[in-house]
Formats: sequence, C-alpha cells, structure tokens
Amino acid sequence: MARALGDPHADVRKAAVLALLPLAEQEPAAREALASVRSDPDADVRAYAAKATT
Repeated sequence: MARALGDPHADVRKAAVLALLPLAEQEPAAREALASVRSDPDADVRAYAAKATT
C-alpha cells in the first residue's frame, strides 16, 4: 500500500493515504509512509496525510 504513495496518479496516492490513515496511530511504518507525502504535489494528498502526522 505504501508503494502506491509514489504512483503518478494523484487519485491513487489519495486512496493510499486514506487506506493508511487508520493504521497511522498504531503502526510506525504507516506514519513514516504518510510523512513522506507531506510534500506531495497534490494538495489533497498533502492535506489527507497531514491528518495523521500532526
């Protein structure tokens, strides 16, 4: 799933972020993956990821 965060299509990256959000509280790997997209070119991807990393 984290590999999808690097997909060229923003909708795929958004879906990956949304799938990882429930795991972020308990899984360090999910938090790290979400933190890696904080500088994503798509504003929605950044916003969704910020929910887990703030």
